[in-house]
Amino acid sequence: MENGFRSYHPFVQFFYYICVGTLAFYFKHPLFLGTACLLMILVNVSHDRGKAVRQWIPALLVMSTLIIVLNPFLVSRGTNILFYFRGKQVTLEATIYGITMALTIVIILLLFISFNLILNGNRFLYIFARILPRTAFLTMLSIRFVPLLKKRLQEISAVQRIRGLSITEGSIRNRAKTGQLRTQILLTWSLDESMQTADSMKARGYGIGKKNPYIPYRLKKHDWGWMIALLALFSICIAGGALGYGKMIIYPKLGTLHFYPLDWVLFYAMLLLHSFPLIVEGREQLRWIFSK
Repeated sequence: MENGFRSYHPFVQFFYYICVGTLAFYFKHPLFLGTACLLMILVNVSHDRGKAVRQWIPALLVMSTLIIVLNPFLVSRGTNILFYFRGKQVTLEATIYGITMALTIVIILLLFISFNLILNGNRFLYIFARILPRTAFLTMLSIRFVPLLKKRLQEISAVQRIRGLSITEGSIRNRAKTGQLRTQILLTWSLDESMQTADSMKARGYGIGKKNPYIPYRLKKHDWGWMIALLALFSICIAGGALGYGKMIIYPKLGTLHFYPLDWVLFYAMLLLHSFPLIVEGREQLRWIFSK
């Protein structure tokens, strides 16, 4: 039985991810983006105690570090010069811009980790099947494809280790042969299963007639309530950003970090919007505690 954030209608969940992704590119302020990044980490932790996000932490750290370090050396715009490197100026503006760009990318990746956990195949198909049935089906298969190939490759590697085949030991030639054999087995396995899936779909009449959802999701009162609340918070953020609040000027000269009253209004609106899954999960936990 699904509860918490998972119990809400797919349209509400999808709208939440649309809002978060839009605001990640809309706000260009380190405090806004840093807070959003922290909240998205907590959201992922609330889904599965952080099992999925822990696998991505090394990649996220390496990627964000590279962006923050390399951007000041590749871009020389700005007036606040920190130092010179081989005759090229390294500016504070380029460093701040690298930080905001890295935070934006990390937020988007964290969003997709959460998206993959919450909007499973049935929910994703329910949202898009009536509008773009083939595109929705191919997208769902693509999302499933990477973790499936990873799991199969681990199984193939385990079998090969038992047989004494390894890509980390031995000569380069032997390791290359072992790696090539793994790839060949993986592709053969995947193609064979895809043919079986296609035959099964054809036998069951996929694509013939009107498609009905496997699970008939229905919008309830709490779904409408949160949809209206998310829309109101999102509208506040968009309207305030259009007036220039919630953003920091970086180029050509670094602006101030000072917050005006409307900046705080936007900040708290963004905070509430991003915290939607945390609020729902927290409420469920409180109900469980007081029901004992």
